[in-house]
Amino acid sequence: MKIIHDEKNSKFYIINEQGLEIAELLYSLDPHKKTLKLNSTWVEEEYRHKNLATTLVEKLIVFAELNNLKIVPICSFGKTYFKRYASKYRDILLSQ
Repeated sequence: MKIIHDEKNSKFYIINEQGLEIAELLYSLDPHKKTLKLNSTWVEEEYRHKNLATTLVEKLIVFAELNNLKIVPICSFGKTYFKRYASKYRDILLSQ
C-alpha cells in the first residue's frame, strides 16, 4: 500500500498493490484563515477496520503542523477521532 497526497485535489489517499484507490480523505484549505476542513473519509469495504482512515487523518495532522494550519473536523469520523484524542491535538484544532 502507498499513501499519496494530492494537493491539487485536496486529498490524501491510499492505493493498494494493484494501484487501486482503497481509502481517501478529502479536505478544504483556506489559506487566509489558515485552516484545513476535514470534509470526509472513505475506506473500501474490504479494507475497513485496518486503521486506514486513522492513517490518513494522521497524515493530515502532519501536513497541518508543517504548514501552521488549524484543523476543523467536519465529517463524523474526524469529529470522533479528534474528540477521542482532544488533549493530544488541542493545539492543532480550531476552537469553535
